[in-house]
Amino acid sequence: MLKDCHPCVEGAMHHNCPVCFEFLFESTRDINVLPCGHTIHMHCLKEMQQHLQFFCPMCSKSICDMSKVWEKLDEEVALTPMPESYQNKKIWILCNDCNATSEVPFHIVAQKCLNCNSYNTRQTRGCHTTNTCRQ
Repeated sequence: MLKDCHPCVEGAMHHNCPVCFEFLFESTRDINVLPCGHTIHMHCLKEMQQHLQFFCPMCSKSICDMSKVWEKLDEEVALTPMPESYQNKKIWILCNDCNATSEVPFHIVAQKCLNCNSYNTRQTRGCHTTNTCRQ
């Protein structure tokens, strides 16, 4: 039974594929429902993955298990020391996977969500080392 076990996006088939822009409701090609509930042609999804795009083109949520990638990023962050002038710098981020906002240490490699441990984040504002933030 599908009820209560997937995110339902009302009218998900009544829009264009976010990659090729073909109207999905009238399409004869196979369609995939992403974990976030958005829809996309199967061949468009495969093409995205061939180009290392693993995020929904509509909402930017991860479309597959990225835990191994996050582990590699953890290693890369640990192996890349920040210059002294950046060591106390913090920035605000928004997590594309869980929608949490948090203040995290700035790192040149990536910023990790404190809520879900995802690196699928974007900076929303920066801070000085004194934590006096600017919008």
